[in-house]
Amino acid sequence: MDLSWDGPDPKDTAVCPYPVEFYSKPSPAESLNSLESGRLFLQVELGGGVRSVAGRLVNKAKSENLDKLQDEASKIKRQTSLTTIFVQDSQHPNRWIGELSIPASWLEGSTRTHERTGAASPKSGNNFYSLEITYTLDNSNSCTARFSSEDAFHWQTRAK
Repeated sequence: MDLSWDGPDPKDTAVCPYPVEFYSKPSPAESLNSLESGRLFLQVELGGGVRSVAGRLVNKAKSENLDKLQDEASKIKRQTSLTTIFVQDSQHPNRWIGELSIPASWLEGSTRTHERTGAASPKSGNNFYSLEITYTLDNSNSCTARFSSEDAFHWQTRAK
């Protein structure tokens, strides 16, 4: 059974027993002239019986403006989502760790990311990015929590 919801708390805890509360840490690109603007490290704590965890970051602003790109635009420039498969932490079996490389092309054309990791993100009320974290249980139930942010590097599980 597949269940998805907005925010950390599942609507049906019989199907999806664990809330998705994660820790995220922005990190600079590996090199100054790389094709990535930076990386996002994610860590999620779940209970037992979880078979796999995956993450998907969607650039909503970019996908809404794809029609404005010229046809000859490269695949990298057309990319509107990133996925990662989390790995289980060998020291903590309920902890799962994932990493996403944010492409530099996501910064072009006024899609803001505020990659300066120390900078406070401005509040405009536009959620340009969506992060989905999906865990699959041993019984094959698939549970997806969705979060929104106005930049690709700053996330919080619960609204303050």
